Amino acid sequence: MKRGRCIVAVLLFGIFALHTGLGLAAEKVKIGTLLSTSGRFAFLGDPEQKGVELAFEEINAAGGVLGKQIELVSYDDEGNPGKAANLIDRLISNDLAVGIVGASTSGTINVAATAVEKAGIPMFYISGNSALCKGKKWVFNAAPADELDAEGMIDFIKDNLKLNVIGIIHDANEYGTRSTESFLELIGKRAPGIKIAGVEKYQSSDRDMSAQLINLKNAGSQCIVIWGVGFAPAVIVKNWHQLGMKDIRLMGGAGMGSHKMIESLGEAGEGLLFNTVLNYGAPNEREQAFIDHYKKKFGAIPPTFAAVGYDAAYLLAEALKTAAGDADRLADAVSGIRGFQGVQGTFDFSENRCNGLLPGCYVMAVVKNQDYYPAEKVYPR
Repeated sequence: MKRGRCIVAVLLFGIFALHTGLGLAAEKVKIGTLLSTSGRFAFLGDPEQKGVELAFEEINAAGGVLGKQIELVSYDDEGNPGKAANLIDRLISNDLAVGIVGASTSGTINVAATAVEKAGIPMFYISGNSALCKGKKWVFNAAPADELDAEGMIDFIKDNLKLNVIGIIHDANEYGTRSTESFLELIGKRAPGIKIAGVEKYQSSDRDMSAQLINLKNAGSQCIVIWGVGFAPAVIVKNWHQLGMKDIRLMGGAGMGSHKMIESLGEAGEGLLFNTVLNYGAPNEREQAFIDHYKKKFGAIPPTFAAVGYDAAYLLAEALKTAAGDADRLADAVSGIRGFQGVQGTFDFSENRCNGLLPGCYVMAVVKNQDYYPAEKVYPR
């Protein structure tokens, strides 16, 4: 019985490998995206998809990959793991995609990761959850790990703001809870002199967090850190403004890096600090080109999520070039990427490093006049 199962497994892997080989041999190279472009996670998936589209448009205009044009096959999983399972199978078995960019949330990423591991197809996911690719051969992360976000915030509080009592307010969901746990662990290592005044949480659907903010203020917080994404963090910022708490610094993680949200806050956002992988206030040449191209194509300033999709597409193209049409070499080709300059920063992958973005990718921004500004100029070391 065991021997029979092994034979079936080998045959299945051979079929999947053949599919990948056929995909690379076609006139056009098919790349799939599986992102949450609608539903409650559309604030993630929509800009991620746009970043991918922009990247492959540029790649095709420059001659494609190995002389072939990229054909993008895109599906919206709506943030639903069940739907993601069906769509990832379609990308692999029907569309013969040779690489995948996706997915947007931990639940959909896990489903897609299981499928691509069986199929032997590389996938770059878009999430700060660094654990989702560990122990896998074909799954890689194009986003900055949550730990890098936390480290950047801790260092800025310690070295620039020079504060030693902070409070935390976080979404009760998986992202907010995981990020808070990581933050608390890292602060004990990087800044043991900083005291945690309190930790408050909220639900993503909450529309008033005044009580939590007042609790953190009364506990002596000099700075309040937000761990959340979506619309709820904007509510926190507005409550902070309404309560007249601007003597207490308010800082958000990279999940708050949306120019659209900053504009919606109006004067309430003045003074808000948050981490970003795009240095909007003083972009380098590559960042500026990305921002300009995105604005020209989509008529808006790119959120940081768009930068992750953009880098994921270029990383996948780089692996395809290195593998030179050999499907079996694709995973090794990704693991061999060193010193790759993306718009988010520098990527180094290896067999033991599936989270490629290196430390130093984040800059702290402060909101001034409804726009981004390098926070280090306001709060120098």
